[in-house]
Amino acid sequence: MNYKKFLRFVCGSALLIFIFSQLNTDLLTRIFLSINVLAFLIAVIFCGIANFLCALRWEILSEALGLKVSKKIFIMVYFESIAANCVLPGGILGGDIWRTSRLAKEKKSEISILGHNLKPSEHQFLKLSGFSVFLDRIHGFWSLCVVGTTSFLLFFLITPESSTRFSEQHANHLSQLSIYLIVLTFIMLLPILIKLSIYCFKTNLLKVKIFVGFSIQVAKNLWHASHNKKNIVISLSSQILFGLGFWICLYSIGLNLNIFLILVLVPGIFLFASFPVAIAGFGPREAGSLIFLMPLSLNSEHIFISSVLFGLTSTILGAITLLISLLNSSKSR
Repeated sequence: MNYKKFLRFVCGSALLIFIFSQLNTDLLTRIFLSINVLAFLIAVIFCGIANFLCALRWEILSEALGLKVSKKIFIMVYFESIAANCVLPGGILGGDIWRTSRLAKEKKSEISILGHNLKPSEHQFLKLSGFSVFLDRIHGFWSLCVVGTTSFLLFFLITPESSTRFSEQHANHLSQLSIYLIVLTFIMLLPILIKLSIYCFKTNLLKVKIFVGFSIQVAKNLWHASHNKKNIVISLSSQILFGLGFWICLYSIGLNLNIFLILVLVPGIFLFASFPVAIAGFGPREAGSLIFLMPLSLNSEHIFISSVLFGLTSTILGAITLLISLLNSSKSR
């Protein structure tokens, strides 16, 4: 274990220990024992479908880079990365590294670069694979910001009484909420992250001799794939399902909150979850949940358990993926 992994492990462990030390263990136990199991299973299904859609989004973006791999492989590798999130240090980062390396390994059989018979080096393939994963993350977060901003508008238009009551009860937090919404709206209206990443990638391609003739075409393909109607619908649907999954986890422990309000807050919570210090997928998301949900006058124990339940949906999906992989490998022997 190098010092970076060790440092992430120490930070993640310290974060979990600190959070847990602030909680009432007796209340945690009572909440955990009162979980609505059926509701939680529905959350697992929703998150499973959401991850399936994410795999399809990743496939579309990867094809724009010329990484033509069968849909089955994209789906399997994506779900393998969910299992990796729960095992490898760094949480989401560990899963993304797994996706990058697994996709790059497929180069010998099914990957081609823009339909041309080129033979990039292993390092160049790894860069292509890594960028496809990076762009997938950016596209997903952009979609999440769209969902959050739209949900805020729906919160005030569809439930005016709830929104008025919310404004009165949480007047002290309106300035922070305003800043948060400005950031979400900015990302939604100006997908600058996607443009910047494509520009940087194009610049890097020009430095690699084998790709000089294809850099502009690749950049155009990426831009079209990012704004493809089918891909946008897939991406938005996946993020809505993740948000619903999180709301159902709250509901499963007796918290019946306004669903639009939760969809507004999940971009911030999920952004915290991306910090690469998670231990078995837990830590940063729980911290983000506490930061964004405590202003709603919820107790810390309920917030913590709901976030853990959402994390357990990935743990279950990862365990199922590992089981399927083991069964497939035993059949092939």
